[in-house]
Amino acid sequence: MWIVGGFRGVCPQSFPNAPARAGSVFAVRQLLPTPLEDVDPLRLYPHDARPAPAGRPWIMVNMVASVDGAIAVDGLSGGLGGPGDAQTFRAIRASCDWILVAAGTARAERYRVPRPAPEVAEVRRATGRSRSARLAVVTASVHLDPELPMFAAQEPGDELPVIITGANPPTDRVDALADVAEFVHLDAERPTARLVIDELHRRSASVVLAEGGPTWNGQLAEAGLIDELCLTISPHLVGGASLGILGNTPVSHSSDLRLDRLLEHDHALFARYLRA
Repeated sequence: MWIVGGFRGVCPQSFPNAPARAGSVFAVRQLLPTPLEDVDPLRLYPHDARPAPAGRPWIMVNMVASVDGAIAVDGLSGGLGGPGDAQTFRAIRASCDWILVAAGTARAERYRVPRPAPEVAEVRRATGRSRSARLAVVTASVHLDPELPMFAAQEPGDELPVIITGANPPTDRVDALADVAEFVHLDAERPTARLVIDELHRRSASVVLAEGGPTWNGQLAEAGLIDELCLTISPHLVGGASLGILGNTPVSHSSDLRLDRLLEHDHALFARYLRA
């Protein structure tokens, strides 16, 4: 299964108010399964069926790559995105209960507490979800600056980020975030994909959206925990060294995917793949 995440085409604060209306410069076309003009991804992704497998939530992975396989420009994903990706990104985030990200990606992309626009919150409620997804950050070292927006830019009513770590993380780093985060200490020295997903299942998660980074998503793939891949193919040739969509994580087995839907905007493609 070819997975990447975290280095998204649109970082969480990019294009926060991009309109989604027919006839605008942001209009998205559906190429498959049925050709349609001027579709709104927000009217598609949150309504897709995602039946939870036995004993765990449905797990989505969201990623972006250039046509030559690069996952970042100058270390960040924003250079690969655009308005169409912003529309698709917010629609994908409207489809989950939890957003799961590794600490490296949270640092690089300067994650914020999820705070959807009113029209996104309305769709979430109409599809039986809470107003916003909750953020979970996976880290063994708890190397997270308290000045990151997800801590420093919290507002009244925001749910605290959940930091999922091992049994014995550095005490000083935990103490530094005690007032702005909720900690979960797993019964292991380092968080593993299975233990993290088990914790979210314990918290009644139905759909979890993994946003990377590539090493973490590679661990999810190795554990056989990917049900859906949302892949943006950015119409750029980037070149240069790249981790690749799985980073350096070895995956001992491959999984077949089937193409469920394909959208297009300004020569970028947005593919929804499901486990075959």
